[in-house]
Amino acid sequence: MATEQMTIYVPPQVKKAIKQFASHKEQSMNTVVVEALQLAIATWTSQNAL
Repeated sequence: MATEQMTIYVPPQVKKAIKQFASHKEQSMNTVVVEALQLAIATWTSQNAL
């Protein structure tokens, strides 16, 4: 999968939660964020499909 760099700014509590979840899943923080965004986009897409 092709990737592009993107900088996002999140509140400290969000970063902490992502870091903890990534550690629990033994994945990188980037992987956790990408998976979460993919799930969110799929949900939004299905909810907005006519």
